[in-house]
Amino acid sequence: MLENKVAIITGGSEGIGFGIASALASKGTRVYLVARTQEKLEKAKEKITQQSGKAEIRSADITNIETIKEIVEGVYHDNGRLDIFVNNARAWKGQSLNTPFADIWRLIEFDMRAPYELTHYLVNRFKNEKENTLRILTVASQATLQVMDNGLRFC
Repeated sequence: MLENKVAIITGGSEGIGFGIASALASKGTRVYLVARTQEKLEKAKEKITQQSGKAEIRSADITNIETIKEIVEGVYHDNGRLDIFVNNARAWKGQSLNTPFADIWRLIEFDMRAPYELTHYLVNRFKNEKENTLRILTVASQATLQVMDNGLRFC
């Protein structure tokens, strides 16, 4: 069912994103890992390929929507398909009410605006494709439901 599929996973170099990428690759999906840090991407790719998975890496910041669009178009061009897109990259680092506003704004850009804008782009880009098999998954965290002293949450 996942064999020969093509997936892009943002935040795919570690954590939940890497876990999703590894699971997909183990089922025969070609995974494209997208994250900011090249070194982490290379290590993640190596781990997946050591387990006989097919992985490619693309270094990018998901808040740069035009760059992500270029990655999507490149993956689609190279494979003739895009089956799975995982919005997984997150920037939350335990921000509190003492966090500078510039850092909070970056969090909003990363955790809210980018996934929404990417989903909007993907839906409109692929809705008229003859054989549209694209599925979009947005990963969220239970951390937004936890109450912490002096903690900052938004939904």
